Amino acid sequence: MGKTERFTGLNVDLERLATRVQMYLQENGFEVAYSKDPTAPPSWFFIQARKISTLRSIAGARRSTDITIKGKPDEFEVAISTGEWGKNMLSSAPLFIVPIVGITATVAKLYTAKSFESNLWKYIKDQIRFLSNSALQVGSKERLDKRVYDCDYVEGYPGWKDSVEGGKLILERSRDGSNRVVFTSSKGDIVIPASSIEQAQIIARRKGLHEHDLMIQMVVKHDGKSIKPVFNLKDEIIAGVLAGINELVSEEKAMRSIEHASVITDVRYCIKCGAEIPKSARFCPLCGAPQES
Repeated sequence: MGKTERFTGLNVDLERLATRVQMYLQENGFEVAYSKDPTAPPSWFFIQARKISTLRSIAGARRSTDITIKGKPDEFEVAISTGEWGKNMLSSAPLFIVPIVGITATVAKLYTAKSFESNLWKYIKDQIRFLSNSALQVGSKERLDKRVYDCDYVEGYPGWKDSVEGGKLILERSRDGSNRVVFTSSKGDIVIPASSIEQAQIIARRKGLHEHDLMIQMVVKHDGKSIKPVFNLKDEIIAGVLAGINELVSEEKAMRSIEHASVITDVRYCIKCGAEIPKSARFCPLCGAPQES
């Protein structure tokens, strides 16, 4: 497995693209590690993923899927290859385990018809399209990044008994971290702070307005209670919108002191059988071979 594709003229926020790739891999049941260029703005991002399984073989424990994003917002490349878990092929910069800080979502379930690599490429290209023109120019004073989508309100928000068609769903990413989701229409606005969103998922409504359409349902803390507002969007964009909501919530939670665990310093591998062992182990617990100090 090894493929590289180049993209130009799209002005994509590469760090947000890397974040969305990490979330997608986690949803697919992978443990994810991450490293990025320490300079500002970063020019490369390196992501590793390995399948989480108690039955993982020794070889499988060391094998990883590596995703590299390199370049500038308007000219960059993405590469997917096979690597060795814990080894950063781009730099000596350390790799860090990515904690699961997002909300439960179902983006991964929309990419099930092909092989994993094909699905991953499709997801990455979808997100590049959704994130076009998302990178702010250096020195920009713009406070918000807004993504606006045609949307209908279906049900679930207090005080809104009737469905509303012809509205807009706005994902607002604020520079001060106060991210929010806003539904606006001729009837008024529904404002949902990202910090209040506990879950978001794609559902298929079985009756009523937009029967059989895919919709996004959120679980939101509102006045001490959990509510479940439902919004209808076009099927071809719903995966990107859900990823955007997950991203807003992840940023809110990540700002609340999430600690990363270093991949390189936490574990190493037996010099004889290749099993994953604690860094401090003097002998391999699997084959008994002595380890180098």
